[in-house]
Amino acid sequence: MRIALLVVFIFISEYSFAGIQDKTSQCLEGLKSDSRFSSIANHLELDGQSAGSMLTDKARPDERQKQAITEWIDARSQCVNLSPNPVTINLHMAFLSIVSDLYNGQVTFGEFNKKWQGLFRENTKTPDKPIR
Repeated sequence: MRIALLVVFIFISEYSFAGIQDKTSQCLEGLKSDSRFSSIANHLELDGQSAGSMLTDKARPDERQKQAITEWIDARSQCVNLSPNPVTINLHMAFLSIVSDLYNGQVTFGEFNKKWQGLFRENTKTPDKPIR
């Protein structure tokens, strides 16, 4: 009986966690089509995933793009707050640690994308299994 309850609990926990992750993921995905970010959409992967060909972008944000970056920071925060968990919080803190350099023009979009891609990989990698 205990094993059956444990299995049910694990299933429910995983299902709930997946549902929580979906809220944040869906919200972040929605940023890609948000018109407030049209000026930066071709420079940044707005949902926070891989930046692909944007890694070589040598442009720096202009005043209009800086406003969009400010709104993007707020929108990402709202997405993370939908279902905060250690992974999404760590990712957001990593994002916040580098986005000010982009806003202040200290890095190009490409340099930001490279830093973000590295931090994203670092914070989402699966921990190695201990050797026994």
